[in-house]
Amino acid sequence: MNYCGIDLASKASAVCVMDLGGEIVREDVIPTDEDGYRNGLKNEEPMQIVIEASPLAEWAARVLEQLGHQVVVIDPRRAKAVICTKKKTDKLDARNLARMSRTGWYTQVHRKSGEARLSRSELKARQGLVETANAMSARIRGLLRAHGIKLGSVSEGEFENRVLERVSTQAPDLKTLLRPLLKIWREATRSAERMYRRLRCQSRRDPLRQRLMSVPSVGPAVATAYVATIDDPTRFSRSDQVPAYLGLVPGVRQSGEVEYRDSITKEGDGLLRWLLVEAAHVLLTRTRKSCALKRWGLRLQAKKGAGKAKVAVARKLAMILHRIWLTGEPFDWQRA
Repeated sequence: MNYCGIDLASKASAVCVMDLGGEIVREDVIPTDEDGYRNGLKNEEPMQIVIEASPLAEWAARVLEQLGHQVVVIDPRRAKAVICTKKKTDKLDARNLARMSRTGWYTQVHRKSGEARLSRSELKARQGLVETANAMSARIRGLLRAHGIKLGSVSEGEFENRVLERVSTQAPDLKTLLRPLLKIWREATRSAERMYRRLRCQSRRDPLRQRLMSVPSVGPAVATAYVATIDDPTRFSRSDQVPAYLGLVPGVRQSGEVEYRDSITKEGDGLLRWLLVEAAHVLLTRTRKSCALKRWGLRLQAKKGAGKAKVAVARKLAMILHRIWLTGEPFDWQRA
């Protein structure tokens, strides 16, 4: 059996094939499309192929598996730690991936189901719309400030009317310039709201997400992101492994008798990590009903500050959601 490493790129992929003894059998560059893979690898016997996780990885893995090969998707951060070199080219990357395939020195990542990938895409699309709306709002406010107009605090529903009203009375020449920006802001805001309503309807029909939403401050977006990111809860033997997977645990540097703890590692999925921290903020500041988790978080906030308390509560939420998923029980508000 031969071993292969493929360094994926948008236009062309570098390929390296090694035999069992580590000798390079073939090195090539093939187009990164289905025909390119079929034509470039059609004469190869079934082999183990290692590729790094990337936006193209899942598509490439499916195509290669259809050709009869065994595909392993690995963590690029861990691969970088294994391969320490100052010289980096696509050819060398493919060669190193082939060596990792042969030796097994890699960290395999979980390949998400089709449903999980679709949910992730929907969440990322909504996130893009929200970021666009926020960017347009900030740009409009900045242009108004240049003419001495300060909107101040204004609700989303009144934003456009307030802008046009202030511009009409104080800077009429700006109205023509601001209308295209207001149109982009309006469409992005409305589209994001429509996607959130769709997400809420889907969550109401899903018993799993309903159970997760029984946790205080966990809404449709958090529940959907959690299910789509974790995908299979049984791949974690303990619930306290989930915060580490999401980058919510402190980094540690240890040497001899000295040990330093840094800020959180921020490894793993950034979207779910951000949503869990936001949920923790809502729990500590807006949730009126008391529970043991909120009381614990408030005590920690008084002792170590709001920032550390929010991250700690987010860590707890990640573990609680995992246990609820495994046990099938809803959140118990009375439990100490």
